[in-house]
Amino acid sequence: MTRTHIFSRLTEQLAVAVCMITLMAACSSSRKATKTGTDAEAGTVALTQTDKLTTETVTKVDANRQTARGIRGKANVSIGSLSASGSIKMKRDEIIQVSLSALLGLMEVGRLELTPDYLYILDRINHEYVRARWEEVPQLQQAGINFFTFQGLFWEELFVPGKTQTPAVADFTTQQSPLGLTLEPRDQANGQYAMMVQFLVDVASGIIRQATVTSPRVPSLKLEWTYLDWTTLDGKSFPAEMVMSMASANGSNNVRFRLSGMQVDEQMGSIASPMPGSNYSPMDINRLFRRLMK
Repeated sequence: MTRTHIFSRLTEQLAVAVCMITLMAACSSSRKATKTGTDAEAGTVALTQTDKLTTETVTKVDANRQTARGIRGKANVSIGSLSASGSIKMKRDEIIQVSLSALLGLMEVGRLELTPDYLYILDRINHEYVRARWEEVPQLQQAGINFFTFQGLFWEELFVPGKTQTPAVADFTTQQSPLGLTLEPRDQANGQYAMMVQFLVDVASGIIRQATVTSPRVPSLKLEWTYLDWTTLDGKSFPAEMVMSMASANGSNNVRFRLSGMQVDEQMGSIASPMPGSNYSPMDINRLFRRLMK
């Protein structure tokens, strides 16, 4: 495999999580989303309905939550023995941007960008891109998947499918699993969304060790986001190494992110990317997924 193909492959793999969850939602699109009340009504669930352990766990996880408006640092992305350096920039509630570079960081070869409005994948090697608004993929809305799903994964935070605000204690239930204590969104038990998520939590530290996303309609599809190492950022722990593991009936892929030099950037300005030039060809996100998971 040439170095050019390596960078192209790594760029594509940055998009696998988006593609995986899109396919989960598409396979479950026959299930309609129905609201069971307003967010305000959901927030009025009495705390007496949550046990003491759930309250303690969610409170500790929330206490470790980063409150910085923006953070940035270096990123090394690898698949097996293939790796490339780059950068990561995240602005809370606005954007997540991962860039891969070649030639000692002098040339960008690929980019993944997520915002509350759209998802964007740029492959500079093959001159291809995917850019789609979340509402242009109705299956995502039916599954309760949006930008805040990925913000929770990259920032190592709790999230609830379909919600944009910080979750509360009353949003979760606690269960014991063979691996330890798990938190699950309470509402997902009613089958409102095609996506189901489970968080494996260290109660003593409030650290999330793993987030698992599955589809009840398609058991063969699974996304695991595992946190392996942490650093200190603004006085709180923040993941320094995380692995994105994806599996389907067609195969599996693992992508490892190693983050370094993470720092708070409260003055971060706009980093959104412009549309690529006419020499770039648009690609359907589902076709990209099928190509990656062969």
